[in-house]
Amino acid sequence: MQLEVNYRPAGFDSTLNKAVLPNNDIPINETQYSQNSSEPKEDSKKSVGLQLLETMVTGGYEHPYDTSVWAPLTDKANCYAYMLNISTYSGHKLQPGEKAGNTFSSLTTTSIINAAQADMPYLSKSIRSSSYSEVPGYREYKVALVIAPNYDYHWYRQDADGGWSHKRGLTAIDFRDASGISIRNPQTANRNYGNGLNYSTFSGWYIIKY
Repeated sequence: MQLEVNYRPAGFDSTLNKAVLPNNDIPINETQYSQNSSEPKEDSKKSVGLQLLETMVTGGYEHPYDTSVWAPLTDKANCYAYMLNISTYSGHKLQPGEKAGNTFSSLTTTSIINAAQADMPYLSKSIRSSSYSEVPGYREYKVALVIAPNYDYHWYRQDADGGWSHKRGLTAIDFRDASGISIRNPQTANRNYGNGLNYSTFSGWYIIKY
């Protein structure tokens, strides 16, 4: 289950069994896509809920959903890195605030968002609050934050096809929720993965500009 969790105490990487690199030395690689790299999404469930019928607006600058691009990066990005479209190094789970040298201090919306905002200048990006209905602008896309109280946080990002995808810890990217249904709205999707990983707190919509 450790692979599926996005959080790891700051300052130590148990997978590599060594101290995490200083924030200025953490390598950041922007994910690159080829033309027409989007792939079709097929539900693992024959019968899907009303969520599948929902289509949220897009701005035209969302990244595609592409498992072939992300497969080599599976152990180099958690949900935070994936929603930012970046990767780091093998076994590392990038934390909000880590690049800025001050990782979030508590599993609360305010702490995580403040830490993420501090990272953005180091990543040549920005993050701001948004809403369900806002249309992203030039080089922008929508993301959503959820929290499993006292346990973990999780991010989703909207894809070029209007659906949503995510990356649970150091596992493969996925476009389905805990019920195996395509995510059309992270707020209404099933976010209860069991074993304490119930992301019951919806912490809002945000816009990433890159």
